[in-house]
Parts: sequence; structure tokens; C-alpha cells
Amino acid sequence: MILYNMVSRREFIIKKNKTIISVLVAFLIVVIGVFKFSFSSGYKISIENKTDKTIANLELKYKNGNTIKTISQIEPKKSLEYNIDTNSIQGENAIILTYKDNKGISYEESVVGYLEKGYSGKSNVFINEIDNNGNFGIEIK
Repeated sequence: MILYNMVSRREFIIKKNKTIISVLVAFLIVVIGVFKFSFSSGYKISIENKTDKTIANLELKYKNGNTIKTISQIEPKKSLEYNIDTNSIQGENAIILTYKDNKGISYEESVVGYLEKGYSGKSNVFINEIDNNGNFGIEIK
């Protein structure tokens, strides 16, 4: 009887320790997740079409030419948001918005003028007008 009580008490202590360890591991996973999402580096880019026309074929690019996001279209009076992770940037860079007018001539607008690894922030792009040639009236804040 005494041996049985000692064995069951030992099993109870082992189960209790396993439970405590499991709770601690779960807590650490939650804490790491919160820190990762709360302090993640990146730029939030918002593009708002304030015109009465659909805007097509925009691209967000790094200054070195690598495409970040191709935007097939933005409907009139609509906006889109993109989060760009800056942890993968090597060296100095910038973010450029490119588009073409009706004649196929390319235009570039600087969305973020200077960028390095780990930088964060927000840039708002407002397309206020499109003329008859397809040139944009853009405001960046």
C-alpha cells in the first residue's frame, strides 16, 4: 500500500511538471508572436484612386528595379494598401510607383525616398486626376 501511494504520488508530480512546462512553452510562443507582429519592420503603402476612372497597370518597385507588387487595377474612388517587409532590403534603397500614359511612356513617382533594412513607416499616395494623355496628378504624403 505504501509503495502504491509513493508511485501514484510520483506520477502526479510528473504530470504536474509536464503541465507547467506545457503552459510555459505556450506562453513563450504567444509572447514571441506578439513581439514579432508588434515590432515588425515594414512600410505600409496606401494608394487611393480619387478619380472617376479605373487606373490600370501600376507597379511598386525598389529603386534598384526589383518589382515589389504589380497592381492590375484600382477602381474609381477605391484604395489599396500594401505592407512591405523591409527586413530583406540590402543596403540603401527607395520605393517607386511606376505607370504608363496612353502613349506608353513610363513615369516614376517616388513613394519612399530613402529606405534601409528594418525601416518602418507609412506613405499615402493619392491619385487626384488623370488627364486626357493618361498622366496622373499624384500627391504623396
